[in-house]
Amino acid sequence: FPESCCLEFPPSAHWGRMNLNLRDEEEDPLPFEGIDKATTLHESKYFNQSTLDPRKCKATLIKVLYLLAMGETVQGTEATELFFNTTKLLQSQDVTLRRLVYIMVKELSQCAEHVFVASNTLCKDMNSTNDMYKANSIRALRKITDSSMLGPIERYLAQAVVDKADVVSSAAIVTGIHLSYTHPELVKRWAGEVGEALKQRGVMAQYHALALLHKLRKNDKLSVSKFVQSVNTTPIRSPMALCLLIRMCTEVLKEDFEGSPDLSQFVVNSLKHSSEMVVFEAAKCICSLKTVNPKDLTPAILVLQLYLTSHKPVLRFAAVRLLNKVATTQPLAVTTCNIDMESLISDPNRNIATLAITTLLKTGSEFSIDRLMKQINSFINDIADEFKIVVIDAMKLLCVKFPHKHNVLLSFLSDALRDEGGYDFKKSIVDAIIKIIDTIPQAKEEGLLHLCEFIEDCEFTLLSQRVLHLLGQLGPTTCNPQKYIRYIYNRVILETPAVRAASVSALAKFAGLCPPLRQSIKVLLQRVMQDNDDEVRDRAVFYTTVLDSSEEDINTFIVEVANSTSNRRAHLQPDKGDDDIAAIQNAEGSPKAEGGAAGGASSAETAVKAHREIEKSIKGLLTHPKLKKLGRPHKTTEPEFITDSESEFVVSYLKHAYGDKVLFEFRINNNMDDVLLEDVSVKMDLEMELEEQGLVPIKELKTGETLSTYVVLGKDADTFPTGSAACTLCFTMKDVDKDTGEADPDGTEDEYQLEEVCLNVCDYMEPTELSNFHQDWDEIGELEQHAETFALSAFKNLQAAADEIVGFLGMEPHNNTKTVPAKAKQHTVLLAGRLCTEPPSKLLCKTKVFYSTENIVTLEFIIRGGDDAIREFLTQELVS
Repeated sequence: FPESCCLEFPPSAHWGRMNLNLRDEEEDPLPFEGIDKATTLHESKYFNQSTLDPRKCKATLIKVLYLLAMGETVQGTEATELFFNTTKLLQSQDVTLRRLVYIMVKELSQCAEHVFVASNTLCKDMNSTNDMYKANSIRALRKITDSSMLGPIERYLAQAVVDKADVVSSAAIVTGIHLSYTHPELVKRWAGEVGEALKQRGVMAQYHALALLHKLRKNDKLSVSKFVQSVNTTPIRSPMALCLLIRMCTEVLKEDFEGSPDLSQFVVNSLKHSSEMVVFEAAKCICSLKTVNPKDLTPAILVLQLYLTSHKPVLRFAAVRLLNKVATTQPLAVTTCNIDMESLISDPNRNIATLAITTLLKTGSEFSIDRLMKQINSFINDIADEFKIVVIDAMKLLCVKFPHKHNVLLSFLSDALRDEGGYDFKKSIVDAIIKIIDTIPQAKEEGLLHLCEFIEDCEFTLLSQRVLHLLGQLGPTTCNPQKYIRYIYNRVILETPAVRAASVSALAKFAGLCPPLRQSIKVLLQRVMQDNDDEVRDRAVFYTTVLDSSEEDINTFIVEVANSTSNRRAHLQPDKGDDDIAAIQNAEGSPKAEGGAAGGASSAETAVKAHREIEKSIKGLLTHPKLKKLGRPHKTTEPEFITDSESEFVVSYLKHAYGDKVLFEFRINNNMDDVLLEDVSVKMDLEMELEEQGLVPIKELKTGETLSTYVVLGKDADTFPTGSAACTLCFTMKDVDKDTGEADPDGTEDEYQLEEVCLNVCDYMEPTELSNFHQDWDEIGELEQHAETFALSAFKNLQAAADEIVGFLGMEPHNNTKTVPAKAKQHTVLLAGRLCTEPPSKLLCKTKVFYSTENIVTLEFIIRGGDDAIREFLTQELVS
């Protein structure tokens, strides 16, 4: 309430926690401890007394409101009786009691019956000379009035809108905002009165009037634009109203920045306002505009820089958070604030310190990394795990931007692994180290040694297993693989059965890939054959037997299995971090296309077959009674198998991308003889920003039959989730009589685990053929352009980098630029595609790959088309 409201509590309600004479705080009673609904409702008898006792009535009302706030419900007769008993208190002239009555009327209006009977009493208060009674009665009246009673009170509400008292005018306008959701035509008739209220001096009335006028026009962009232009000339004194007006300006400027110079100048002038909230809202508006250039950002950056040194924590936090967001797209514009942000690293508010350091990581140069690492070390132990993860994630970008600094980054991450922390924190560090190993080949051995030291004292089984698997994959390819054996065998001796089993498999990979170590590893495995755990013992026996077999068996059961698993994981990209093109390795020894006519013919036949499969799938969608309303998808991928070809169920899947949906089609072939499957569907375990909106199961699937089941996933139209999802095939299995061909009426529900499915950037991109790439490039222009340069040190040559970029983006190469000329030192691939938005966004890319002065493959990525968010999304997917 605008005026002070001193509520009196009953004598039994002691604020024990404020009694400094009590020595044991745990014994301090709470104000309403032990009260119950029945006793409190019985106390409402005080409301019916001929002579009211305001003190007792207030105490009872406060107890009832407390019970309602704590989740107690009052329904039916007792709610109605309590409501009408409460309205009798309106005869009291006690100001505090009257306010509590108004609150109680609003609380009980939804559960009591015949509440409209009290409207006459409240209407009398609307004509009262007491402004507080008028305002509160207007608020309460809206809660108890139905549609049929709005007509008689409309005149009173319209008059209250232009009342001289700010509290009355504000209450009437807020009531109009609520009524605009159900009776917009009625509220539109008050437009003149609301416009007058906007010109009044009342702070809250101006704010609410502006909100209501915008609410009535928000569905008409042209009307909103004209409204904002007109209001811009109105003298507005309320800081909250100015903030709301700036937000409206932002809405208009995002649509037409060039055509609204007056609004943009108004926003810039607001940076000089005396109110801090207005200044910050103006800076936020400027920084959020997609078409703004670094020069236009300067006034806002200067204001935010001043806030960085403010003595108010909320201003420092707001400024550094906004600068952190700007640094993602315009890092050069924020570099002028680096000195001030470095001082915030030691800020007592850890939220501010975390945002400051992550902003510096985005804007800093290669020469500042050493200094930043020292500063991060000074405070990272004092922040919560969630903030530590933010810092670690920011460092992942550094390994792409500054590959030569991997020693500093690895040293910091190794120290962080030794600190206390939860699973998510340690997992983020392990992810970062693996990212560096994948991105920078020179860092492989150092990174593996840090991970070896980590598993020596790791309390998380999943992380130990993951590191051991990585050691089995990469350890044998290092210069001195023998040094990793000790770390792995220690896990066999000291760890849990799950970790011991993973250690046995890792040792077997070393034995298979490193013949000089084979005999000594066999001796270690023979010791493990006496392990108490069945899984560990069985693995040791299996691998020992294989190692005693021929070289061909070793390759089949150890070497090839390891390579196949590694390649499959890289293809499926189970971790979002693996979407970075620098993390995709060219597996040596992977099958290459044979040259000559035979190879070309085979490739052409495969392409034709895949095209036929896609067209067949789309035709099935367009004729499906439940799915044809979705229309033709923007992009359909080629089918991929997620089971072995000889398994009981052969399952492949296709992805159909729409503007706001992704449709997974699972083709299932029943290979089981004399078995009928019913209600066949696929359950997806989603961790991406997708929500299941529909499931179309297969009603019956007979032996040898192939049918499709569908999963419809919804997404925001402007987002493109990537990642993987675990899948489980669910069905009811019935045996079929060989003689009669009839299925057993009693079926058995069962599940079958499938391999993971994935969503990548290329799944949302439709390759596009252009007649003249350069002409289209020039037509789009530099205003719709984003550029980024970063190292691709994981690739050995330009052709490998170009191939991975084309595959990652899923766009069409033009002008025969897909192939890099022999011995070329640089090459530019011209790409065109349409992203699956509504309507599809045309995108053109120039991806220049070249050797840097350190002879490292580097990418200069320039993209034009779409909006700023789309360009930023694709760039970040390449970098992050």
